[in-house]
Amino acid sequence: MQNQLAKARSFLKSFTPYQITYLAVVVALTFGFVIFFPDLMLEDTSSRFMVVCSVINVIANPLCELLISKQSKLNFVVDFFLIELTYLVIALTLGWYTLALTVVCFWMPIDVISYIRWSKHPDRQDENLTQVKRLKWWQGALALLAIVAFGLVFGFVSSRIPGSSDSYLEAFTSAVGMANGVLLLLRYSEQWYAWFITTILYIFMNVSAGAYMLLITQAAMLVNTVYGLVKWLLYTRRHAQGGAQAAAVDKAL
Repeated sequence: MQNQLAKARSFLKSFTPYQITYLAVVVALTFGFVIFFPDLMLEDTSSRFMVVCSVINVIANPLCELLISKQSKLNFVVDFFLIELTYLVIALTLGWYTLALTVVCFWMPIDVISYIRWSKHPDRQDENLTQVKRLKWWQGALALLAIVAFGLVFGFVSSRIPGSSDSYLEAFTSAVGMANGVLLLLRYSEQWYAWFITTILYIFMNVSAGAYMLLITQAAMLVNTVYGLVKWLLYTRRHAQGGAQAAAVDKAL
C-alpha cells in the first residue's frame, strides 16, 4: 500500500508547470463555452446528456493526450471510460456510424490490450514512464498504404448506409485514427504524426456538425501533439545514442 502511495505521489510530482497550465486553460475554456456560448457546443443542445458527454469529452481528450506525452499507461484508462464511451454517444447521435463502429470494435479493445502491453515495458530509470521507439521507413510506407485502403473501402460501404454523413471524410478519419491506435499500442513515436492528421480531420468534421466547442479539444491536442512528439523523439534519441543533452531537455519538458 505504501509503495502504491509513493508511486502516486511520484507521478503527481512529475507534472511540470507547463502541463498544469495546459490542463487549467483547457478546463477554463471549456466551462467558459458552456456558460457563455452554449449554442456553439452542438447544433442541437436540447439533450442534456449529449451536452454532458461533450463537456467530458472535451476535457478528457487533452488530459489523455498529455498522459501519452508523459508515456503513462494511465492514458488508456482515461480514454476508455471518459473519451470512448462519451464519443460513442456523440457519434451515434450525429450519424457518424463508421466512427461509432470503430469505437466499439477497435478503440475499446485496444485500450485494454495497450494498457497490458505498456505495463510490460517500463522505463529502467523511471517506472512511471513506458519505453517508446521509432518505425523503420518501410513500416511507415505499409502503414500509409493500409490507411488509404481502409479509407476507400469503408468510405464506400458507409456511403451506402441510410442516414450516414461525411462518409469518406469519416472513413479516412477512422483509418488514420486506427493507425494512430496501433502505433500507440506498439509504442512507436510516429503515432504522433498519425494523430496530428486525425485531429485536422476531426476539425473538419466538427465544423460540419456545428460542434464548435469540440474545437477546444482539437486546438489543445494540436498543441500537445507537437509537445508530445518532441518529448518522444528526445527519449528515443537519448536511448539510441545515450545523448546527455537530449536527456536534459526532455527532463525540462
